[in-house]
Amino acid sequence: MIYNKHDLREYLSADSKNYQTLLGGWQTLKTILLSDTISDQRYIWKYIVALRHVEWCVNAKGLWRHQVMRIYWLYRLRKLGYKTGFQIPPNTCGKGLTIWHWGPIIINPATRIGENCTLYPGVLIGHKSAKEGKAATIGNNVFIGAGTKIIGDVHIGDNVTIGQNCVITKDIPSGSVIVQDNRHLRFRPKGDCPWRTDAAA
Repeated sequence: MIYNKHDLREYLSADSKNYQTLLGGWQTLKTILLSDTISDQRYIWKYIVALRHVEWCVNAKGLWRHQVMRIYWLYRLRKLGYKTGFQIPPNTCGKGLTIWHWGPIIINPATRIGENCTLYPGVLIGHKSAKEGKAATIGNNVFIGAGTKIIGDVHIGDNVTIGQNCVITKDIPSGSVIVQDNRHLRFRPKGDCPWRTDAAA
């Protein structure tokens, strides 16, 4: 979590690894002028920057200037959320977050995602009901494909790859690959184990 400026710089440095062309100089101008709609990531990066500043202001309690800055960065985060379709609450995603394209991404505030997570449009991570309230805990280095839904208090390990349009309601061990195949969810644990269809649905 981000508690001070050092943490903020550390998180933004990790987040920026896939947005290097947007960090200044001629390459940034070239990207702005020549990128098409599918490769334009300016507002994605601006959203991530605003998200990290909100986290800093929320967690750095006790200083009045953080409360003033919090109002500004929350406003900016909401405005960028309207443009990108992202609804990512503060303190849900670890450092190294990558989002490749615009589109709806909805994450429950109770979700906890580790470092170096990759998200694609259409991802929903939520709870089963308002009464239950619990959401997923997701490890480090997890790829979540477009259209995937992760529902309830599930635990997903490190180094997991989840393909597009999967619906996850059960725990996934580390090193696994999950794909949707002909309306069945197929699961392969780490290593050279065969595919199974009984692990998550």
